[in-house]
Amino acid sequence: MKKRQEIRNRKFVFGLLCLNCFTISFNVAAIEAAIPSIARDLQLPIFAVSRIIPAYLIPYGLGALIYAPLARYINFRMLMTVTMAVFAVSNFLCAQATDVGYFFLPRLLTGIVGSAAIPLGLILIGKMFEKDVRGRLVGLFFGFSFVASIVGVALSGVADWRWLFYLPSALGLIAAIAAFGVPSADLDAKEKNPVNYLNLIYNNKIRNIFIFIFIISSLYYGVHKWFGVYLSRVYELNQLTISSFFVLTAVMGFSGQILGGYVSDKKGRVLACLVGIIILGAASALLVGKYPLGMLAVILSLTAMGWSIGHNGASTVLTDFPEENRAEVASLNSAVRFLAGGLGFVVSAPFVQKSFSMTFFVLGILILVLSFFVKKAVPLDTKG
Repeated sequence: MKKRQEIRNRKFVFGLLCLNCFTISFNVAAIEAAIPSIARDLQLPIFAVSRIIPAYLIPYGLGALIYAPLARYINFRMLMTVTMAVFAVSNFLCAQATDVGYFFLPRLLTGIVGSAAIPLGLILIGKMFEKDVRGRLVGLFFGFSFVASIVGVALSGVADWRWLFYLPSALGLIAAIAAFGVPSADLDAKEKNPVNYLNLIYNNKIRNIFIFIFIISSLYYGVHKWFGVYLSRVYELNQLTISSFFVLTAVMGFSGQILGGYVSDKKGRVLACLVGIIILGAASALLVGKYPLGMLAVILSLTAMGWSIGHNGASTVLTDFPEENRAEVASLNSAVRFLAGGLGFVVSAPFVQKSFSMTFFVLGILILVLSFFVKKAVPLDTKG
């Protein structure tokens, strides 16, 4: 009876983790899609408004590093409650913006507190569930980020952009209340192992997987984060059509997470990473051309599916590391991905202003080259 109750409570906790992932992901892709609309409303150049993207990504990456150490002193319940409550407030403040400068401080705060959801989620999944099911659970967990993107992007096509902040503000409040009230010994626990990121430098398996994650993230975000501006500038699409493309890519991203979870569990993490990279690189390189909208939709969908299959493989590897490393690698995962993503976006900016197609082509080729290093980067066995 006690075992059954523990299983039930863990299902509730997993549901809460998925809610947190949904909440922090709600407006990320939607804002990328809505950049042209926000620029028109605020009467600002589109590339100036696009700076709100790294204003979130880089603080998110830095913020993710603090939660594994904090979890040694503050239990998971309190960390989740406080971060989601602050997330709600900062999104509400973003909705009040009247110029691009107003965005930056609350958007920075949103990135810092929003970055708690993924590392805490991966730590708890690694603690609560066995290795042979983690791939599918990680796939479902990150799948909720794509569901959130679908809902948020669909909203961006029909509603005022300020609702892209009001709704996650409400969801953040609900998530904070749920985290405070859900009965769970797992949430009341603290991280037991010491956290020292510098020690990970000397662990070859951890160092290699994070070099791999840094490179693939910087290349991917250098392509993906420009899709909203790309569709507006190159194809001259209206906001509703742009949002429709983002909905489609989010659906394919969700499908890729589920497929990636199956491949990770049944065929291995390495194969999931390899398949994902090949699809992502080939699709990105194909953006060198200009296509009918139907073909463009297929190519953009493949970039989303390729990224999410590979993302699942790499993320599941991180949950497999031994208990003494799990908190550190979970925090480093978000930090490395988003810092690399912010860097990739910033570095690619002057190039896309000259040519979207050539920038995407070169980045796609570099992603394909990375596929030759997957077996060296992704550990076959972490004994977790």
